[in-house]
Amino acid sequence: MRNKSGILVVGCLGFIGILVLIAIITAAVVWGQRGTAIALDEKIKSQHVANKSNYDNMWKRFKEMAQVTDMQADDIKKVYTDLIAGRYTNTQALFQTIQEQNPQMSSTLYTKLQNEVSSARTEFDRNQKKIADQVREYNTHIRKHVLMNAIFHFETMDAEKFIITSDRTSDAYQTGKDNEVKLR
Repeated sequence: MRNKSGILVVGCLGFIGILVLIAIITAAVVWGQRGTAIALDEKIKSQHVANKSNYDNMWKRFKEMAQVTDMQADDIKKVYTDLIAGRYTNTQALFQTIQEQNPQMSSTLYTKLQNEVSSARTEFDRNQKKIADQVREYNTHIRKHVLMNAIFHFETMDAEKFIITSDRTSDAYQTGKDNEVKLR
């Protein structure tokens, strides 16, 4: 009888040991899944801050480049005003104007500004798609790991909260309608 009770005790201890081992492995897996969810959450927050910085930088570049073209236009206007005022007071200067090289406003600044707007918008669009994908990855992770989420109560994120859009886009998605773009 002693031998049977010893085997029973060893069997119970072995069973308890296996349960403890399963509990430890489960806790380690759940803890690892939690760590992944936290890392994804932080990645989204970091990308959101980077997108804000990118957006701010984009608009500052546009304004600064536009100021250069405004400065050039003001300088040319000043030169032309002085030239024309001088020509009407001196009739000889009026005939000389035909032979003069008058200052020209270069269209390259406008082309450069147009290229800058296009490339900055493309970069910002790429960053917005990146954060939307990160939100999708986070949401998928927390929805796939039910046990981890039941313990730690992670909530899904709404990618719309991280995306910047226009009234026109919002209206089009709300109504389901949009019209062609009129350039003039």
